[in-house]
Amino acid sequence: MRAAVIGCGRMGAFPSEKVRRFAPPCWFPLSHAEAIQSHPALELTALCDSNPQALERAAAHYGVRRTFGDHRRLLDEVRPELLAIATRTVGRAALVRDAAECGVRALHVEKPLCNSVRELEELSRTLASAGLFCTYGAIRRYFAIYEHARALAHSGSYGGLREVRVNMGAGTLYWTHPHSVDLILFAAGERRVAAVQARLANVVSGGSPLEISSDPVIESASIYFEDGLAGHITQAPGCDFALSCSEGEVVVESDGRGIRVAARSGEDPYLTRAPYAAERAAGAAGEGTLAPLSQLVGCLSGDAGACRLNQRVKAHILQGQRVLFALLQSHLENSRLVSPAQVDPALTVWGRTGENYA
Repeated sequence: MRAAVIGCGRMGAFPSEKVRRFAPPCWFPLSHAEAIQSHPALELTALCDSNPQALERAAAHYGVRRTFGDHRRLLDEVRPELLAIATRTVGRAALVRDAAECGVRALHVEKPLCNSVRELEELSRTLASAGLFCTYGAIRRYFAIYEHARALAHSGSYGGLREVRVNMGAGTLYWTHPHSVDLILFAAGERRVAAVQARLANVVSGGSPLEISSDPVIESASIYFEDGLAGHITQAPGCDFALSCSEGEVVVESDGRGIRVAARSGEDPYLTRAPYAAERAAGAAGEGTLAPLSQLVGCLSGDAGACRLNQRVKAHILQGQRVLFALLQSHLENSRLVSPAQVDPALTVWGRTGENYA
């Protein structure tokens, strides 16, 4: 299947050295280009970037002959079946629309999805097509270790799921916390979001109070579901994902390095470390961005299970972006509880940090 990448920077082609040094094995292959080349059903046919130096470097590294400075030429001339979009957020919604109009059937799109509520509404209409498949740069949900942790928490062995916590340190709304929101939605499954509440810092207005030029820092944020489940984004370090049940807790530690399980035993009111199979405790290599791409390949190949799963993924992608806007709306309204349906349609976030945009 013909595949192409738009955006040849950090996620498109060259992950940072810090990520290469410290990320657990389950995160690789991480860049879009490397993951495409790792999949036997995909051919990396073309690359696109507005920066000639970045484009030349990526083309040489991956051995790709067809390069473009204009994404429209790539879409018209290559007609990829799968397109990976690893640009900055500004303009990303237009890229998704142009790709869909040119007949691209599978998209892997970096996070966050867009800059404005109006763009989100347009994207909701675009992604509503059952024949257009989409995955997202919040990729932890595709890793086996996270799937296994969720299965444990939903198994009933530790009681009902009551709370989800994501510890990402002092992260920003657009750069970091699309990951956090997606993990909470992943844990919640089919539950509906009832309301969110947040307190943010570094909220800098642009042309109007509803146009935010900065990438705000989340000091605290909560997502409440209709059945009483609560998801919390904390400033605690460690990149841990904790699923707390009525009788125990399942934690994916350190971005996928392992799983810790604790449970009540008999009449003991305290949680104690539960036995856990060591061979299933650590994330495996060979997942990373390859995992969501494999789901897309399954969809393109007509796999009914992959197609059904992707319908839920698309719904969570759109819901996650709406939750990000709702968290900001809550802060702007003195941290009151806000339903995602109550987000002002004029809200826009540019997500700027220094000279860079998320």
